[in-house]
Amino acid sequence: MISPQVKALFEDHKSNFKYFALATSSKEGVPNVVPIGFLWVANDKEIWVIDNYMNKTYANIKENPVAAVYAIGGEGGHECVQVKGAVRYFDFGDDYKAAVEMAHAKNPAFPAKGLIKIIVTDVYDTAPGVHAGEKLKQ
Repeated sequence: MISPQVKALFEDHKSNFKYFALATSSKEGVPNVVPIGFLWVANDKEIWVIDNYMNKTYANIKENPVAAVYAIGGEGGHECVQVKGAVRYFDFGDDYKAAVEMAHAKNPAFPAKGLIKIIVTDVYDTAPGVHAGEKLKQ
């Protein structure tokens, strides 16, 4: 579950940085990290990402449907979290149509090929200090 504090941290990150880091890996464990501009907390269980130009990421989530996202926020950027979850990919349906509309409202040239839903399973504190790496209670 995504707590209100974690959601606020994602909003803070979005207002201070242009991109989020989205990490996936192949079924062999080869990592891939890409910058993502179209990412938002959709509800208390899901993070949505629009696929505009993903190739390796798309291939990875088809064969190994898990992902992680990193967000930095808080005063002075001293709050950091890593969110992990299972991934589902959509290229049809009402949620996909809503995502396409959001992408095209920002720039009609964006292809908006798909909607990636990260169903959050774990949230970790990644700020420097004694609690780094600890799983947060949601």
